[in-house]
This record gives sequence, structure tokens and C-alpha cells, in this order.
Amino acid sequence: MQTIENGYRSLSLMYDLGFDRIIVPVVIVAGLVLASVLATESSLLRVPADYFLN
Repeated sequence: MQTIENGYRSLSLMYDLGFDRIIVPVVIVAGLVLASVLATESSLLRVPADYFLN
């Protein structure tokens, strides 16, 4: 029961602070993380296949 109450309090706090003040930084950080993951994956695709055999 206390977990539900704490969750309700946190949602209420987010609403009181203004949802846009919280969601904008979260979306920016998520975009940066996604960009770094995609950049890492694309750089691994450019490595020659025999590089790992040696």
C-alpha cells in the first residue's frame, strides 16, 4: 500500500512541477542515448570481418 501511495505522490509532484519541465530533459537524454547506441552499432558494421579473426 505504501508503494502505491509513494507512486501517487511522485506522479502528483510531476504534475505540480509541470509535465513539460520533466519530459523535455528526459526526451533529450533518451535521444542522446539512442544516437550513441546507433553510432556504436554503425561503427562496428564498418570493421572488416577478418579483424576479429586475428
